[in-house]
Amino acid sequence: MTQRLFIPCALLLAVACHERRSGPSPIVLPDGGVVAPGNYQSPLVQLQRVEGSTFIEIQEVRAREDGLLFYCTGVQGLLVVDAVDPARMRPVARLASSRGSPEFPRCQHLAWDGDAVYVTSRGDELQPVPFVALFDLAQRREIATFQLPGKSFEGIAASSGKAYVAMHQDGLLVLERSGTALVQRGVATGLQNARGVEVSGARVYVADGAGGLAVVDVSDAANPRTLGRALTGGNAGSVVVEGSLAYVAAGSAGLAIVDVSDPTAPRLLGTAPTPGNAVQVSVARGRAWVAAWNDVRVFDVSEPARPRLIAVEHVPTGSLLSRVLGVAARGDNGFFGEWTGMYSYELHPQRTAPHLSVAQRTIEFGVVAPGRADAFALAVKNEGTARLVAWSVAVPDSAAFKVDRPSLLLETGQEAAIEITFHPSTASLQRGTLVIQSDDPGAMDVRIPITGNRPGASVGDPAPEVAVELLDGTTWQLSKQTGKVVVLAYFATF
Repeated sequence: MTQRLFIPCALLLAVACHERRSGPSPIVLPDGGVVAPGNYQSPLVQLQRVEGSTFIEIQEVRAREDGLLFYCTGVQGLLVVDAVDPARMRPVARLASSRGSPEFPRCQHLAWDGDAVYVTSRGDELQPVPFVALFDLAQRREIATFQLPGKSFEGIAASSGKAYVAMHQDGLLVLERSGTALVQRGVATGLQNARGVEVSGARVYVADGAGGLAVVDVSDAANPRTLGRALTGGNAGSVVVEGSLAYVAAGSAGLAIVDVSDPTAPRLLGTAPTPGNAVQVSVARGRAWVAAWNDVRVFDVSEPARPRLIAVEHVPTGSLLSRVLGVAARGDNGFFGEWTGMYSYELHPQRTAPHLSVAQRTIEFGVVAPGRADAFALAVKNEGTARLVAWSVAVPDSAAFKVDRPSLLLETGQEAAIEITFHPSTASLQRGTLVIQSDDPGAMDVRIPITGNRPGASVGDPAPEVAVELLDGTTWQLSKQTGKVVVLAYFATF
């Protein structure tokens, strides 16, 4: 008897079950068909978060085969962790250069050559003079530093007593260790925006910003020369080389895979998009792990011309501002450098699961008069490897906001828009939360704050006065620009 009652609730009365929002419920399709949510396990499982500061500004992450994990931070310098067991990581060392700010050591990139560990700092308002620093890891001490007036340093690679340093438009710098000094040997010019570096034998591979991937011959350290390049699109910032293939994190262009078997004519083989900027890439066991600012993405690259997305993880920090700038992979484990902390994950590549991606983590309406309405379309996409069923799409905590659908069904790769309408009954500040409940195992309950009628200037209102004193001593005022096109850019630097 119990079974006979359960079946009608699941099949014939799916709409009523859905309205009660009592848990995962089937959804009814326009043709009368019924689709039940799946029961999935996430392909990426979090193992540990390293204890430490909650705001350390992780910039780059690298994992060594001996189990050591290195990551550059803006607040604590270079941190070294024993990650032999990724579920039980423990701090080993903290290295900060004498050239860095005591409060904010500003480590941006790192490399090692045995126990010789290098870091770079590009320079900013807190650390005005860029530097390269060399440490002895075994003795936990700084051996040498290097500065070059007027030059900024980015990515670095090291091998056989030499270090190769990206210097943006100023090219690729070759340094050689000589006792307790770093000595300049040569500079490869002709690069557009050298940022990421990888060395393999007598060749250095440079992620060259808009210039894509450049291959540099460093067999003569005093006269390094560019052999060839491949355009990747976007802004190439990180590169890893495995055999005859180079994997490039190419900013807005996502992941790019380049055939470098002929260094004079490298050839773009395949690409894979990432909604956020791809800033670092790591490769292990035929998989490319990409730190894509908003999340980490894992691609099966066994067919380089057709990278296949197999996992996505938005690190659950509890903050809407979560960002991932660094990633390192070893075997089936990934180490994610989220801005505020280091996380370890285990990949289960055999698992399939949906992944709900939302275009915005907050929704802000302007001022809408009582009795009038405004609408906003939130783009959503299933970036996972299985069909996504969202059995509830609602704003349960505010009558001022309505959605155009009670549920959502997205096949793999499918996109849609959820329209949220703001129809206030008063002119006061209104708040609500868009709640999407789905069978995405990594985010079964997505909550997006919504705000309307927030006090202050809104679209269509007269702009508030802005007055700026210019370098010549005159004053520029926004109120005097009537009839002109004016662009105001507000930004922060890190």
